[in-house]
Amino acid sequence: MALNGVSNFGANMAHRNLRKSSAGLSLSLAKLSAGRRVLSAKDDAAAMAIGARLAAETSGLKQAQINAGQGSSMLQVADGGMARINDVLTRMKSLAVQAGSGSLSSAGRSAINTEFQALASEVDRISEDTEFAGTKLLDGSSGSIDFKIGTGADPSSDELSVSLSATTTSALSLGGADVLAKGNADAAIGAINNAIDTIQIARTQVGAGQSRLEFASANIATAIENTEAARSGLIDLDIAAGTSDLANKSTQYQAGISMLGKANQQSKHLLRLLI
Repeated sequence: MALNGVSNFGANMAHRNLRKSSAGLSLSLAKLSAGRRVLSAKDDAAAMAIGARLAAETSGLKQAQINAGQGSSMLQVADGGMARINDVLTRMKSLAVQAGSGSLSSAGRSAINTEFQALASEVDRISEDTEFAGTKLLDGSSGSIDFKIGTGADPSSDELSVSLSATTTSALSLGGADVLAKGNADAAIGAINNAIDTIQIARTQVGAGQSRLEFASANIATAIENTEAARSGLIDLDIAAGTSDLANKSTQYQAGISMLGKANQQSKHLLRLLI
């Protein structure tokens, strides 16, 4: 190649390579600082698109897991209310059995009936008062509650439905029951036995719903782990590889600066030929 003082081919080439290594060094630093392999679509368009979809799926799964936890808490509140009602019914049965004894006078049965009616009112109070975040659970207004435990729109796979039965005295066929007479007390015993059976069936349904929600929550946790791992493999940076790449880019950048300096000194040497 001819030597001339107008164009410095070596310096131009060194400058072009320096710009390229500088851009590579800046990108390597950006990836390390962000901890991501893909910073924009131009880095890897396919990985960016798939990673965004997986990130959205992970976010949805996390909310579904929260929904499952809240659903389990709601059913726990309902079960607690039913357990207290069962305790009340157990006491009401004891009173009915006591009132069914022929050794009691009318005054004695009247005193027992006073507590019996108070306990019946307590059954209604518990049924009306048991609620979760403003939703009444035992008065019959809730019916079937659907818990969103998936990220899709298919009710059969993304929702879990649990029925909450009413536990008021009317729903338990205890409305108007009293123990003022022996016959009434005997009838109340049968009605209370049926009411206790009804409560246990309702608690069984709630317990089954809780069990399903716990298993669903565990399955969601596994799905979150696997989905996040897949997203990380596509988007996140391997720190070891990134550090090695940074060292390589830094070496190229420093070498480029050195070579550009040497190329720029060629014109000084050419001037000596003119002196």
